[in-house]
Amino acid sequence: MFNQIPATKALVTAFVCTALSACGGSSSSSSTSVAQQNVTIQFAAKVGTQNIECKLMDTATAGTKNTNPEFKDVRMYISNLELIDDKGQATPVSLKQDGKWQYQNVALLDFETGADSCANGNEALNHQIIGQVPEGDYTGVRFTLGVPTDLNHYGIDGDDAVSPLDVMGMNWSWQNGHKHLRMDVNGWNIHLGTTGCEVVDAGSEIVNCADSRPNRPTYQFDNFNHASNVIVFDYQSLVASNDITFNTPGTPPGCMSSSADADCQGIFNKLGLDLTTGECSAGNCSTSQSWVSVE
Repeated sequence: MFNQIPATKALVTAFVCTALSACGGSSSSSSTSVAQQNVTIQFAAKVGTQNIECKLMDTATAGTKNTNPEFKDVRMYISNLELIDDKGQATPVSLKQDGKWQYQNVALLDFETGADSCANGNEALNHQIIGQVPEGDYTGVRFTLGVPTDLNHYGIDGDDAVSPLDVMGMNWSWQNGHKHLRMDVNGWNIHLGTTGCEVVDAGSEIVNCADSRPNRPTYQFDNFNHASNVIVFDYQSLVASNDITFNTPGTPPGCMSSSADADCQGIFNKLGLDLTTGECSAGNCSTSQSWVSVE
């Protein structure tokens, strides 16, 4: 049984989970009459056709200058994972509460080894999400890149620290919340996270994110076989419009999710996000994104 979120830690704008299944908090169904099936969703992080490695990738190129990337960190949170049947009905995947990679309805994917050029990371890897759904025929998948609103300022440190939300390197602070996505190469970093939340009560760690830029893209693929397909994140496509050897003067190296950072425009276009609002462009990240695919 997972720890409930203290009331003092809840976001002002967050919904309250009224049932365990609504939070993806258990690997068993709330209805014992429905047979469950185990599912494992596989993910990969690549540069073009090559799997990302923690070294100078001298046979892979990225960015407008065809740079050989040397990765420092590659991690991301995935939430609200759903499988979709042939009628278009979406069913949430109830995640296995493993105490390490998965908590409630959010999971951490880790593609860095904690060695070589990724020496500041963690040794353990995780390329999959494990859970259960009612037995059925599923032909599609939908998920959100990022920590959900109600958990974005929770679990980072202190008495309520919980894995994987407390992983070092994947949060800015409790005030600013988690990094939804982190893809760092030598000299150029991408940190995607929610911006614009305001502290209401620092002592109780309460924030108001009503006017924030959420920066959480949701992607859907209608032709997906969970038993055989892999969801691929392609760094080469993500930075296709950026020179990863150049940084706009006066801004951090790369994109830290600021709407005022010119280096973020190309990244947000590929993510399918509007840089100004942090919402899906044209209301649909699936059709406006160009860096996630199914193999």
